[in-house]
Amino acid sequence: MPDASSLAPIRRTSLPDEIAGRIVDLILNQSLQSGDKLPSERELIEKLAVGRSSLREAISILSATGLVRVSTGQGMFVGDGDFSRIMRPMTLGFLMRGQSLTEMLEARRVIEVELAGFAALRGAKREVAEIARRLKVIPLLLDKPAEYGKADLEFHLAVGRAAHNQVLLNVLDSLRRMVQDSIRKHLAAEPIDASLAYETHARIYDAIKRKDPNEARQAMSDHLVRLENQVRAATRMTHPAGPLSAEPARSRD
Repeated sequence: MPDASSLAPIRRTSLPDEIAGRIVDLILNQSLQSGDKLPSERELIEKLAVGRSSLREAISILSATGLVRVSTGQGMFVGDGDFSRIMRPMTLGFLMRGQSLTEMLEARRVIEVELAGFAALRGAKREVAEIARRLKVIPLLLDKPAEYGKADLEFHLAVGRAAHNQVLLNVLDSLRRMVQDSIRKHLAAEPIDASLAYETHARIYDAIKRKDPNEARQAMSDHLVRLENQVRAATRMTHPAGPLSAEPARSRD
């Protein structure tokens, strides 16, 4: 007889999560493509028998990952998110609605630090050249937050592609979307200072170009820790260990 003692109760999803899952199912089951129009808000409320606030929260979840795009006055459309990478058992849980921005930033740092090291070891000349190309755009956009955000994303994804680890790159892509959405919500009135943006990105690129994985990891860690501390200061977020450091607290055991 199997031992079932390790089984835990199934966690019930919230209504917005369930609504989001139904919309994802609709898109996948009907093979809808990016740009295809989705049912109207009114129609979804009627078909799913849910309230407007729950539906809008679900749409917000899907918008944060690029799976749905909302156009004011026109309606909702299938977004440009990569549905081929979605695995249903983890799809909505991975949206991390219950996790804090701090946790998402820390998870991103763990992944990107290793990707930077792999990029220094494995990056081909053309991939390193692409990182350089993305770097050159950054100083031109420091006074344009929306465009800077896109350029910053492309730089980090270029580093990820040079690492040649598709699993980590996929996770990074999803995390980046969610982190950026959370940052926009928390810092709408007080954007992050980007005065040292070029310098910190250039240090990452230089280490990758020199094929120095240790320096690449350190440069990426320093860059992301600085971002985390800026976000925490701007949002008055607290952390039991105080200011973030590049290394986790050591156990006293």
